[in-house]
Formats: sequence, C-alpha cells, structure tokens
Amino acid sequence: MSMLGDNIRAFREKAEYTQEQLAEIVGINRVSLARYESGKIEPGSKVLARIADALHISTDALYHGDDSMSGEDRELWELREQVRRDPERHYLFSIAKDAKIEDVRQAVAIIDALKKSRGGD
Repeated sequence: MSMLGDNIRAFREKAEYTQEQLAEIVGINRVSLARYESGKIEPGSKVLARIADALHISTDALYHGDDSMSGEDRELWELREQVRRDPERHYLFSIAKDAKIEDVRQAVAIIDALKKSRGGD
C-alpha cells in the first residue's frame, strides 16, 4: 500500500462512500479506484483533483493525510452530506452545491421544521 492509496481509502470511508459511489462521482471505474487505494497505480493529477473535490478536501490532504478544512468549510461539507444522504433532501443538495453556508443552514432548518410539523423524523 502507498500513503496516497491509504489516504484515499481513509477519506472515502470517512465520507461514508463505497468504492462504487466514489468512482461514479469521480467518473472512473471501481477497479481503477481500488487500484489507487491499494497503491498498485497512482491517479493522474486530473483524477486526483476530482477525487479530492468529491471528498471535499485538498489534494494535499490526499498526499499527507491532513484534513485541513476550515471550521466553516467543514460545517458546510457536513450540511451538504446530510442533504446528500437524505432522499427527501436530495433535491436541495442538487441546488445547494454552490450555496453560501447560511443559505444551506436555513434550508436544512426549514426542511427539519416541516418534517417535525408533519410528524416525521
């Protein structure tokens, strides 16, 4: 195994993606991702950038294992992940991609309040 491969796997698992899910998001096949994670091959710079983007981290984090995302960036990533994982919030995720953190917070709060008022969740 390589440090890069170990880090790709660790960040993928931290984001709770399967190899299939991350490969689909990145636009590669699962076998290639498995080879990157095992250290058999290294991704090119464009693929590495897409992997980092999909995991909401820097390419430096993939090389060094350092998740240096700021507090606000981390919160925004976590809010987006909540939205991505909840089928009822999936549409919101698709439009929240480039939203400001306060807009995402507000939208999640509104959806949570609506679900609560309807007896859900």
